[in-house]
Amino acid sequence: MTAGCFRAARAAPRLTLLATSAVVLAACGTDYETARDRPLAADFPEVYRAGGLDAPDWAQFTGRGPVSFDGSGNLYILDPFAPQVVVIDPHGQLVGTIGRAGAGPGEFRFPYHLAVWRDGRLAVSDIAREAILFFGPGGDFDRSVTTGTLPELIRPDPNAEALYAQGSPGPGDGMDEFSIGRIDLAADDVVLAPVLRAWRAPREDPPGEVSADDFLDSSGNVSAARMLMVGGALDGVFFEPALRWDVLPDGRVAYADSSAYAIKVVVPGGSEVEVLMRAIPPQAVTDRLRSAAIEREIGRYTELLEDQGGMPREFRERIEERGFYPEVPVIRELRSTWRGGLWVRRTAPDPWDDQAPIDIFDPNRQYAGTFTAGTATMPEAFGPDGLVAYWELDEMDVATIVVKRLPERVR
Repeated sequence: MTAGCFRAARAAPRLTLLATSAVVLAACGTDYETARDRPLAADFPEVYRAGGLDAPDWAQFTGRGPVSFDGSGNLYILDPFAPQVVVIDPHGQLVGTIGRAGAGPGEFRFPYHLAVWRDGRLAVSDIAREAILFFGPGGDFDRSVTTGTLPELIRPDPNAEALYAQGSPGPGDGMDEFSIGRIDLAADDVVLAPVLRAWRAPREDPPGEVSADDFLDSSGNVSAARMLMVGGALDGVFFEPALRWDVLPDGRVAYADSSAYAIKVVVPGGSEVEVLMRAIPPQAVTDRLRSAAIEREIGRYTELLEDQGGMPREFRERIEERGFYPEVPVIRELRSTWRGGLWVRRTAPDPWDDQAPIDIFDPNRQYAGTFTAGTATMPEAFGPDGLVAYWELDEMDVATIVVKRLPERVR
């Protein structure tokens, strides 16, 4: 078995777009021997940091919101509770802020996701407004698109005035959290064009469609309890494979949708699928993992709902009745670098441990090596010239954004 055992394969055209299902994967060896990692050094020099207790007002972040770089190396930070987008230049100095609280043009009620194009345009999805707001390169408000239901995640098309969206940005379109669509913003009508429908594990009782209104309490505010109740969090399947994906610089979509180590690269609208694999088998779900999963979930929601009178008995019962997928997915997180490399965070032997190995594939999708567990974490965002951004929390949970620079080999 070689250190970087992987296979790039081309699948039949039927697997590319709407009918994508589980792919039968050949191992890199007849006995499926686990691949050996090639260790990489994780030495990333710091460029700047912003935030902390003594930070200026603009860097007093209320939490760890989504972040993204533009092509000039400016960092955009969505602070959902401020609410605003803070823009920082490559030297760590404030460029300006975008948006403010309100319901008018360019204003936010509860911003949730952020997407930034390389030319500095940006999109912000707002749960409470049921809309995606678009801003020009200078931060001026452009327009908003009412969606009815909000996507799980948004990413910009690097080469076009278009947005990729996971989940359904509109009722009745047949899309769900295992679907990715593309919105052409240059068209007269904003229409979701399906890019792919990934495989998902069959369910006896699939979740129903949910609108943004379902998450609001009687005062129109986002309610944590209602998000849990109607959002399907209490009815999910433990260890069920999720859709992990990102957009490459050429507009292709890389994604993983099963418990196996398999990353598929799709050409939207085309017929080519490339599959990257390493011979790392998924971990079987044991009775110990089942008991630990239920205990952790009850503890997590008990803490989350502490300020709302505690966790209702119904919540506990629904958690205890949740089903289990038989395997723990190997891939936990998948991100594209600025140049088109892939960082793949695997699941640790303890599935809840954040200290896990990260595999690196270069822009040609060749295995470059692995950051062993505890030596590196997945960046919040990748930027030009090797820039990456991380959130740090101090002992008082005060947030600081830290920007570092990657060596050439892993960009």
